Amino acid sequence: MCRNKYTIIIFFCLWSFHSFAQGGFTIYDRFNSPLPENQCRYIGIDAQKKKWFCTEYGLAVFNDTTWSVYLTTNSNIPDNSIKHVAFDLQGNAWISTQNGGVGVFDGTNWTTYNTFNSGIASNYIRSITIDNQGVKWICTDNGLSKFDGINWTTFDITNSRLPVNNMSVLAVENDSTRWVGTINGGFVRMVDTAFTNWSVYANGFPDNTILGLLLDSGGTKWMSCPAGALVAFYNGSWIAYNTGSSAIPTNSLNSLAEDSLDNFYMGSYDKGLVKKQGFYYYYWNTQNSNMPDDVVFTVAIEKTGVIWCGTESHGVVRFDESQWLGLPPVLKYDPVSVYPNPCKQFVNIIPNGKSMYSVRVRDLSGEIKFMQKFSSPVSSFSPIDLSSLPAGIYFVSVDLGDKSVTKKLIKVE
Repeated sequence: MCRNKYTIIIFFCLWSFHSFAQGGFTIYDRFNSPLPENQCRYIGIDAQKKKWFCTEYGLAVFNDTTWSVYLTTNSNIPDNSIKHVAFDLQGNAWISTQNGGVGVFDGTNWTTYNTFNSGIASNYIRSITIDNQGVKWICTDNGLSKFDGINWTTFDITNSRLPVNNMSVLAVENDSTRWVGTINGGFVRMVDTAFTNWSVYANGFPDNTILGLLLDSGGTKWMSCPAGALVAFYNGSWIAYNTGSSAIPTNSLNSLAEDSLDNFYMGSYDKGLVKKQGFYYYYWNTQNSNMPDDVVFTVAIEKTGVIWCGTESHGVVRFDESQWLGLPPVLKYDPVSVYPNPCKQFVNIIPNGKSMYSVRVRDLSGEIKFMQKFSSPVSSFSPIDLSSLPAGIYFVSVDLGDKSVTKKLIKVE
């Protein structure tokens, strides 16, 4: 590793910088602020409420008044292409770069970890997660590297049951269990050094690429995927909230964040900022709001509820939803979702905000092929095994108490 000291260059927001604000949206770009590049891949918010903007050409730190910009030309940051930032308990910032490995910044000094001076697997770092023991879990394009402050360990396809080497994101559940999203390798559970994998080909998982991952207070793992939309995973079963099973406006998601009210905000590749509030969906894009870009790479939420978005080509957006004067499209939910459809063996029956009293599956002749009555109404989902039924068209009827909903289901071999 190498350590260097340098003088921080600070840009103050004076009269010459005027961010664009309208209807709850405030836009910061390289033309109206010191933001060094309009493509922002990640936003981190530290304990002092400073925003760290990871752009394709430099790192910018903003405390709502002043800016600090770090480039290879004015600091010892190891690369200008910044992918991610994480903060340890000491307040150090761990910076993921595309070509320079990891840069650690303590506010004065930079420390660099790369393939030349450490045991890190690659210099291309997608993200870093720091657990409660201070261990750094580093997602690279050449394996998952673990750093405890002294020792380096890398898990890859040659020494573990990881399905691919291209790691995307990691979330820590407890001292022994971690969950990993990969690029083209599916979803992975890591318990100590034992790996379990779910993928499109092996299990019918909704997507092999996971770009965003978080764990909620109930133990559900939530994932944002570029083709499989929003996925909820619990106890080996999953629900995909996509355009076929829900009212979500797009299947192409790349990031997600959760606010204090359990609402999800997601960055998308074509619908701007998407919100999931229970079983209702909203979105803000260039067509219905002052959102400047339809591609939102990253979403971060302050404790005050203010939302920060990093866009593909229009800088950073601060969105105060309480100041939004318009009404974004409210996409109504379907009272029952049946997923996957078509199905091969298992199907999930999801009562969206309702309770189920019974489920019946009939064939085209009207004959009941499956029936389950509940002793008391249930609102959780449970996979139903239809492996004994031949391929064909069926109808799923769900009794919701005040009404019955019927859905067509296709079963394939």
